Amino acid sequence: MANLKTAEKASLLTNGASGVPRINWPAYNWWSESLHGVARNGVATSFPQICGVASSYNKTLFHAIGDVTGTEGRGINNNVQGGMYHGLTFWAPNVNIFRDPRWGRGEETPGEDPTLNGEYAINFVQGMQTDQSTGFIKASACLKHYAAYSEESGRNGFAAMVTSQDMTDTYLPAFEAGVETGKASGIMCSYNAESYGEGIYGSGTQGGAIPSCANKGILNDLARDKWGFDGYITSDCGAVGNVQNQHHYTKTPLETVTAVLSAGMDTDCGGFMDTKQMSSLLGNSSVEALVDTALENLFAVQFRLGFGDADKTVPWASYNRSVVNTPAHQALAKEAADQSLVLLKNDAKALPWKAKPGMSVAVIGRNANATTNMQGNYFGQAPFLISPAEGISKYASTTVSNGKDVLAAMALVAKADAVVLVVGLTSEGQEPADEAEGHDRTSLLLPDNQDALIAAVTAEAAKHNKPVIVVTMGGGPVDISAVKANADIGAIIWCGYPGQSGGTAIADAIFGTTNAFGKLSMTWYPESFAKQVSIFDMGMRPNATSGNPGRTYRFYTGTPVFKFGTGLSYTSFGTSVTATPTIDVAAVEKELDLTQGKTSVVANVVANVKNMGDRSGDEVVMIFAAPPNAGKDGAPLRALVAFERVTLAAGQATTLSFAIKSHHFTYGASKDGRRTVPAGTWKVWAGADNEAEAVEVTIA
Repeated sequence: MANLKTAEKASLLTNGASGVPRINWPAYNWWSESLHGVARNGVATSFPQICGVASSYNKTLFHAIGDVTGTEGRGINNNVQGGMYHGLTFWAPNVNIFRDPRWGRGEETPGEDPTLNGEYAINFVQGMQTDQSTGFIKASACLKHYAAYSEESGRNGFAAMVTSQDMTDTYLPAFEAGVETGKASGIMCSYNAESYGEGIYGSGTQGGAIPSCANKGILNDLARDKWGFDGYITSDCGAVGNVQNQHHYTKTPLETVTAVLSAGMDTDCGGFMDTKQMSSLLGNSSVEALVDTALENLFAVQFRLGFGDADKTVPWASYNRSVVNTPAHQALAKEAADQSLVLLKNDAKALPWKAKPGMSVAVIGRNANATTNMQGNYFGQAPFLISPAEGISKYASTTVSNGKDVLAAMALVAKADAVVLVVGLTSEGQEPADEAEGHDRTSLLLPDNQDALIAAVTAEAAKHNKPVIVVTMGGGPVDISAVKANADIGAIIWCGYPGQSGGTAIADAIFGTTNAFGKLSMTWYPESFAKQVSIFDMGMRPNATSGNPGRTYRFYTGTPVFKFGTGLSYTSFGTSVTATPTIDVAAVEKELDLTQGKTSVVANVVANVKNMGDRSGDEVVMIFAAPPNAGKDGAPLRALVAFERVTLAAGQATTLSFAIKSHHFTYGASKDGRRTVPAGTWKVWAGADNEAEAVEVTIA
């Protein structure tokens, strides 16, 4: 850094960093988006929103989507870096825990489970970065939003009061996995403050909470020093100014800049640390030393991207738009959409339908003709968008109604052979944007009187003996108890926001061309949940005093509409498990001070899986474990410890082996959050509903 002048250093600390012409260093913008495909930067493959991708439980798919996204990012941005969204540092993935079903950005995350979110982080990051033996990375992945971000109302100044127990075993593990095993080269510190960690100016004014971007305890101390993070840390956009103006942790620009740089943040997405501001502060020797460290981190990532090397030495420097939207990438987006669908109900084998000559289907509902809405939040310019109605039209003639005129929708029923109701939520690309950045829901019911539409259309169909299925689109859980209980509705499919090929995937599933369903990565709560607990309550465990019934399948004590892990198939599978019968408690305890990625294997679980039906299909094998004191004294009711997706032909069987690491037999202690190992008999089983078939594992 000694060769850079003060004015040059001052211009390099925001996302829109100036160039340094004197040394031929180009201007660079650190902000690019690629949540589910390259976004906001021209045509690029549009994959399903991540809530759907995660429902596939397919680690190979997670990696492949990261790989394609990194490839297309190179192809689009290799020769146009400098402007907004024109860099190779992509601010994805979002691996926050989907803590509360009302959260407007929960759709962007893999879901509510630390193990699933961690595996997504690992595989997406490794796919995107494709770290080579040469030391270069294809594109830079950034884990966000670190660490306890999961609500939109007042997010710029929100103080997340999080126990050490919840932080340890719920909020942090996915980031830990993404750093330790995934080797992410970027982290984004979030808008909120948290009551976990520490800052250089002591406790904050909001109940002691420290703004994330000034939280040395989670940035330098935890991510860098303990987990071994090697990369740059950016603020979320405007979060540096919020340290002073919203959280009131600091009072002056000098204090604010000192706080965030000392904590480990390197670049400000926003204007607080602009050239003018930093020029006035760089006369302070301590600030200059902190700036030098930040610049070292920033330049190091740019060098890993190949900025300082000749193109011929960088494996992807020759990529251009010929690698974007290729037939292979389109096929992957379709495969991802197929695997993101979840079959929630299929009474009396109502599905699949068999296409017949002259068949007519009435496609009704606010999402019947959805296109842009199929992309969810942070979407790009898809090469095409196939709506549900368009997809179904490949199998049958269709009549379409958005359902606003209920009588008109009912009139279509008598003329059709079958009815598909495509209902649900809207995201940032479609008014009224029920769930989006900056907007949480207040209710879990279907908005816009959709329950009334469903009831009216279904009743009319019953009069004419016409089959009805419901497809619900959206990222967050909805209370569709009435739909689930309605005997005249044969089947329910959840499609998330399925991306460019969503309509084709929905139709192929309805008519049985595919049988590649996934399973829910989130609990679907009843509407009563929204009345019981505030979205601002960060507690995961049940709390009798506050009325919190517990969050996620690990702690929720109520009765869900649909369980985490729910998902049917057009065939049936039989799964039995065996496991290491005894584990030495010392083998687990000695690992507790190590990071997740370094913990050792302490048990093996073997699952024997067989397709018992008469057609091929995909099965997601989910391995759960429950401690001896499940649901008591802060222990989880159950926890996902491993998963794998397999495709089996009719009658085919396979054996899967899972190496279970020590941290899966631990959880956060109530006193200090350190992981604890409850000795005794654990139960291990496969499948969300199969606890009765558990085998025992004794830790002694």
